[in-house]
This record gives sequence, structure tokens and C-alpha cells, in this order.
Amino acid sequence: MSETISNLIQAAEREIRRDSDDLTRLKLRYPGFDFVRVAKDDRAAANAAQPELPILQLSILGLIESSSFREWTSRSVLTELVATEQVGFPSDDAGMNAVGLALIALAEAGRITRTHQGRGRDPHRYTALKKEENIESPA
Repeated sequence: MSETISNLIQAAEREIRRDSDDLTRLKLRYPGFDFVRVAKDDRAAANAAQPELPILQLSILGLIESSSFREWTSRSVLTELVATEQVGFPSDDAGMNAVGLALIALAEAGRITRTHQGRGRDPHRYTALKKEENIESPA
């Protein structure tokens, strides 16, 4: 009887170790993604505690706004960020995932505009918001 209990405990410990290893691997693959579940009631409190824009989103926003006439893809943003050493990523895939998520978040927040809806090998393209100038005519 004690052997079966100890076997069950060892199996549970192995499963917990595997889950921890899987979570670590996912965090490396998708940096910036929050894997901790938030209860429906705690969601407002969790969102209020987060800063307005994360550092990666601020870097991307500054990059896109610096050249407002250019269209940017996630690959071109990643290449520029890595070339200027503003942000580093553990791998190219992790960088592409993080930049893609940040671009979507900025577009949904209304900070940048998606100018082209991509499909397959044709990527989404983004530009800075165009500031409308209201020029009043003299009365």
C-alpha cells in the first residue's frame, strides 16, 4: 500500500516538474504573454495594475512614428529594433511573436493604423496615425 502511494506521489511530482518546464519553455517562446489565468472578477484590477504601454510597445511606437510615411511589417520592425539594439530577444521566433503581438495591441489601442490586411505570406502593414490638421478659413 505504501509503495502505491509513494509511486503516486512520485508521478505527481514528475507531472508538476513537466508543467513547470513547459511553462518556462512557453515564456521563452512568447515573451510578454501573460500565462497566469485571471478570474473574471480580478480582470479589472489586473488591467489597472499594468502600465499604460510596455517597453516593447513604446519602442515600436517610437520607431513607427519616427517615419510616418513608411509602411512597417512585423519583420521590418524586428529588423530595425535588433539593428539599433533597442530590444533583444532570445530567438528570432520569439522576437517575431512579441513584435506581432505588440503591433496588434497598438493597432487595437488606436495608436497605429493597419493599412493592409495581410494573408498567408503577405504580411499586415502598419503606419503611424495621420494627424489631421483643422485649418479654419478666415471669416
